[in-house]
Amino acid sequence: MNGRTPNKAEALYIRTTLHHVGCIACVMDGREIESPELWTEFHHDPDFGSVKPECHFHGFGLCIVHHRGRSMAGQTIPDEIAIRHPDLSGNRPVFREQYGTDAELCLMNWSLLPCSVRSEIGENPVWHLEPLNRA
Repeated sequence: MNGRTPNKAEALYIRTTLHHVGCIACVMDGREIESPELWTEFHHDPDFGSVKPECHFHGFGLCIVHHRGRSMAGQTIPDEIAIRHPDLSGNRPVFREQYGTDAELCLMNWSLLPCSVRSEIGENPVWHLEPLNRA
């Protein structure tokens, strides 16, 4: 992971996101993925970066297909799959239109965490923070 080393609460959030929630786009599509930690990468909301305090709470899991448009087996990704970091072809659905904004996906991810993890982390940090590039 690029950026600042996560603190204890952020590390718990990231670990639980990768192991319990998995790819938020796949969840929204109704796919159940066995062993999500093998397929899921942690995506940071670019509005919050990856070095500022509590920035790691502004992220969610995406499989390598939805995150970067790659396949483990080197297969071509169908054009109807929205990719968060799209290629330059421009013929894919827009990720934000299909799944929502990064902020919306962070809130959904938070809601899918087990209650015990949310309790251990404490108040949901993404409810009260504003992106770094907004006034």
